[in-house]
Amino acid sequence: MKNPVNPNLEKEQNSLETNKNRNLKTLIKLAIVVIIPLLLCMLPTPAGLETNTWHIVALYIALLLGLVIKPFSEPVITLIIIGISSVFLGTDVTYSGYGSKMVWFIASVTIVCAAFVKTGLGKRIAYNLLTRFGKTSLGLGYIMVFVDLILSPATGSNMSRASIDYPIFRNIAESVGSTPDENPRKLGAYLTMLMYVVSISTAALFMTGMATNAITVSLIDQMLGITITWMSWFKASIVPAGLVLFLGPIVVYKLYKPELKNLGDIKPLMHEGLKEMGPMKSDEKILAVLFILAVFGWMFGGKITVVSLSMQVVAFVFLALTMLFGILDWNDIIAQKGAWNTFVWYGAFYGVASALSKAGFYQWLASFLEGYLKLSQLNGMVAMILLLLMSIAVRYFFVSNSAYVASFYPVILALTLTTDAPIMVMALLLCFFAAYGALLTHYGNGAGIYTFATGYCTQKDFWTVGTAMVGVALVVYLVIGLPYWKLLGLW
Repeated sequence: MKNPVNPNLEKEQNSLETNKNRNLKTLIKLAIVVIIPLLLCMLPTPAGLETNTWHIVALYIALLLGLVIKPFSEPVITLIIIGISSVFLGTDVTYSGYGSKMVWFIASVTIVCAAFVKTGLGKRIAYNLLTRFGKTSLGLGYIMVFVDLILSPATGSNMSRASIDYPIFRNIAESVGSTPDENPRKLGAYLTMLMYVVSISTAALFMTGMATNAITVSLIDQMLGITITWMSWFKASIVPAGLVLFLGPIVVYKLYKPELKNLGDIKPLMHEGLKEMGPMKSDEKILAVLFILAVFGWMFGGKITVVSLSMQVVAFVFLALTMLFGILDWNDIIAQKGAWNTFVWYGAFYGVASALSKAGFYQWLASFLEGYLKLSQLNGMVAMILLLLMSIAVRYFFVSNSAYVASFYPVILALTLTTDAPIMVMALLLCFFAAYGALLTHYGNGAGIYTFATGYCTQKDFWTVGTAMVGVALVVYLVIGLPYWKLLGLW
């Protein structure tokens, strides 16, 4: 008689086989990251470039490949590449990005999100708004807009912001019997889809709305010589981005209408939430004051000449004060893995990109590409729209918003330099569509991954509604945004 197969042994064998396959894939990916840059270094240096610059290009390609195919997580592969490359290229290039004020700005505004979660201030704002205005599903959508809008100027991660807002609205959906498994289209699917649209829309409205915005601004400064401040961003965004934000709930409601239109009285549920939170605590009050001061600092700090109040200084002071008043402690700071992950990989990317800019690589790249694309022969506005559409179309190939901007925007900006496109307009469009382009997929931004993972909406729904919203944003910016910027004298 045959002995039965040991189920534990079978599981162990399957696990070993899976690990072997995983290790093989990792080795193949690592080989690609190593071999392609090495081959570049072995090729003759292109005419017009110095050998050292060409080697920095190889380092840039290595970092890009590491971020896209990920043999290891972003910070790990970055540290490996930078550590080895520093032996050959020295520390001036490989480590310089970590001293950048923009890199620290991204880290500080992302870390400070933890204060809104820890104190519960974000929840309290949402509960209070819902007790007053939440009566219909469309009205509930606009409450979501207001909550996210209030928090967005000082929460540099829209994924973190969504993690503050969304659970409250999901709780409302579940209270009326709408869960991912039962009646998702009754209310929960609409709120889930809208959360992604809203988080992206507020990310475009403020420079501090998501970490990627600071990366975009730094690249534009390096390559185009255009400095965009927090206030200049806001002036340019308030009309077009504000309109897209306002249209979001209506568009999603029409395309992805919830079955439940009238919510009845949800006040008892919200009052129960407030009751559980208790009276407003001192740390919430302090955070509210610091939050308001930070927003004013970003708006008007650049006009103060007595002290240095750049947007980076304001962000760091905001973070410092949350620690001084005991709202955040060191454990809270080091627990923000997303912020430190971005700091590690973007710090390296920023340093390499800056070195390439100083060496004139992007100007060389622009001339090289122009020889093939002939964009200079097109009307400036036509070239601008083509470049914008190109920048949006490639979003399907990127699973990281920040990696997309850091790796692909230099190419678009280099091409811009070869055209007659209005440079400032192109820069602004790229700033804002770094956010909107993420809506094409459910993986284009952390907030999309977070909301999609709830199971309320299908991938097809995310892609369909998201693509429609990108279309709405394009129409708004080209039809209303461009004349508005002309009125402001931006071009």
